[in-house]
Amino acid sequence: MARIERRRLISNLFALQSPSRFRDRLLLSSSPSRLLRDEIQPWQSADFEALDPAWCRLAGMPCDDEIPHRRAYIERPRGHSKTSDMAAQIAWILLAARTAIVGVAAAADREQAALLLAAIKRLASLNPTLCHDLTFVEGAVRNRRTGSRLDLISSDVGSSYGILPDFVICDELSHWPGPELWYSLLSSAAKKPDCVLAVLTNAGVGRGWQWEVREQASQSPHWYFSSLDGPHAPWITEQSLDEQQALLPPAVYERLWLNRWQHSDGEFVSLAEAEVCLDPTLTRKDHGSPQHQYIAAIDYAEKHDYTVGVIVHREGDRTIVDRMDVVRPSPQHPTPIAWVEAWIEHTAMAFPEITFVLDEYQLVATLQKYETRYVMRRFPFLGGLGNHRLALHLRQSILQRNLAWYPGCGTYPATATSLWQETPPTTGETLRDDLVTELSSLLLRQNSSGRVRIDHRADAHDDRSFALGAACLQLVGQPPAETQFLDITPPADRGGFDWY
Repeated sequence: MARIERRRLISNLFALQSPSRFRDRLLLSSSPSRLLRDEIQPWQSADFEALDPAWCRLAGMPCDDEIPHRRAYIERPRGHSKTSDMAAQIAWILLAARTAIVGVAAAADREQAALLLAAIKRLASLNPTLCHDLTFVEGAVRNRRTGSRLDLISSDVGSSYGILPDFVICDELSHWPGPELWYSLLSSAAKKPDCVLAVLTNAGVGRGWQWEVREQASQSPHWYFSSLDGPHAPWITEQSLDEQQALLPPAVYERLWLNRWQHSDGEFVSLAEAEVCLDPTLTRKDHGSPQHQYIAAIDYAEKHDYTVGVIVHREGDRTIVDRMDVVRPSPQHPTPIAWVEAWIEHTAMAFPEITFVLDEYQLVATLQKYETRYVMRRFPFLGGLGNHRLALHLRQSILQRNLAWYPGCGTYPATATSLWQETPPTTGETLRDDLVTELSSLLLRQNSSGRVRIDHRADAHDDRSFALGAACLQLVGQPPAETQFLDITPPADRGGFDWY
């Protein structure tokens, strides 16, 4: 046993002498055994090798370059191993540094920060001999022997001032909500001469502060800059790209998969695409038919947004919108919960075999009140994965013409004191405001973890679309958990280390 332990220590010491030797030993899967060195792509090698001298200098080891690049901006499309490649570099520096060092990894939100922590943990579990000294606690990775550590933070700017890091990782910078965290981390990185700062990101939107960071990095001789134009990873197939192109608006597809900056977020659907779903043979219904099963969904807002109740049913391949009731509150007349509950009771009497879908956060008391009388389902209107599914399914249904509604659907907002009635527009009202115009005004935004959500411009609404999307999802049943574009599943023989 002593001899085996000695061999292990010698082997580990050899691997930790340089980042490249460490990578050569890293397993991607244990059954069958596959090494990173056998799968690595040229663009990955180039990014690794550009930062290796700076990591060696930070670890207190000899450095081939007199002035290594301590700043890096690495921009890749989705599915191109940004997070997993950085996990390998972080693991090495935490294990190899001769004195205790402190690193900070920052992300737009906790979900994205957790992805980096999970990647390091997955690497350690596949390489227990190499990574024996790494321990994991919530929000941090530590070397139990030397005390070196990595702390993960999100957009809590207050927690980043005053720190003195030895290395800083800025993950998915193009999705950060504001520049304050970037400014504080950039200034913190300047406090130590050997501090390494690396930006990992996908292409972003607009010409704001993130674009300025990108342009400065691309032009500075002190920065290593790398940007892949289009997909280069062999594990991303043409078939999967075709699927993503069909799912996503052109601007979103170009940003995610071609890695090209966009002037604005992707348009959800165009006015012409939404108009195609308007069926002049349909009419607004006051009563249901016993031969159909109905879904009613409610998106509730008390003061600022619309409250929407929508009823749908299925006929063949199409989802039919039977009615859509819209309440527009005023400062003097907010929409009371009583309106929602009266709508539920009236709908239950008029439409047999109906299931209600309600916001599990805002309408929890209403759900509890009626769940013994009616079939009630909860939908996470604020949940990331739920909204991702809703956005993709609703858009597909419109583009594939699997959704139909009657003329004027969602046109006339009711007052907060009326029930089951529509109030005609006031004389002189010329602006069209209905389901079609709302759908055509929506944007599709992507968060740092790759999921998308529906959003609206400042002068528009998205309440009708959310209610309709939730009803449609419930009608067809929730799709499988990962019928989405954020993950590329590698071939089965590559095993558990998802370094892609």
